[in-house]
Amino acid sequence: MRMVYWKPQPELEGLVSGYHLYAVAPPEGELHRDVFQPAWFNLRILIDPATRWTVKFGTSAPLRVPDVALFGPSSAACWSESNEGTVIGVGITPRGWARLGAGEAGKLANRVVPAQSVFGEASQQLANKLRGARDDRQIVGILDQWLLAQFPPPHRDEDVVTRIGAALLDPAIKTSTATAARAGVTQRTLERLSLKTFGFTPKLLLRRARFLRSLHALIRGGPGRKAVAIDAGYTDYSHFIREAHEFLGMKPTQFLEACGPMFTRSLELRDAVLGAPAQALTQVD
Repeated sequence: MRMVYWKPQPELEGLVSGYHLYAVAPPEGELHRDVFQPAWFNLRILIDPATRWTVKFGTSAPLRVPDVALFGPSSAACWSESNEGTVIGVGITPRGWARLGAGEAGKLANRVVPAQSVFGEASQQLANKLRGARDDRQIVGILDQWLLAQFPPPHRDEDVVTRIGAALLDPAIKTSTATAARAGVTQRTLERLSLKTFGFTPKLLLRRARFLRSLHALIRGGPGRKAVAIDAGYTDYSHFIREAHEFLGMKPTQFLEACGPMFTRSLELRDAVLGAPAQALTQVD
């Protein structure tokens, strides 16, 4: 098992949350099983197109992942099974999605589609280059160069999308009304841009951020810390457990027991390199 995270070049900061590489080699006849947290958009390329990779969001039916795939924003844990293979990924922020102008994010929520449906033939050209890369440095260079070519000039909504994103991640913001006020927009504009660029309603986005903050505080705190780990916005620990069933499909303790070793390692590496243990908790300036 190999896992690496990289930062994009400075010109892409705020549009791209980071790059990642996962390589797994389960014993012959077995599958590697792991899980992705609720997240924003991710472009993922299988280095070997023959790799068989399936995912499912929550209780949905398993989906075969295309060899060049776009994962939409998610509100549920995404369970993964694959045979031997390597995947290279690019995290795209809501601001990045606004810049791309590629349609309503909500239509891709909790879905995986061929990347060609958004990026056209350019996504296959990227895959071809990555499959011929000699080392990590060349991979990062290929990703930087390709992404710079994909992003058009800044979109008029980017500043307000950035303000909305900051408000959604502020623990002091509890309601969509407060989110709109902090972002300096009307409630109607907030609702429209939330679905267009973030993929979900403001209420769900606030709940998702609150839950992920609490989950990671619980993980960092270890056993016996549940009472102080959960966000003050929860009425009690039972409230947090009910939210866990929605976002994870089970209790947090059951979720962590079901996660493979790659999940725990990814939290540490992602936090160390990209500044947050979850893409959906990354602060974007």
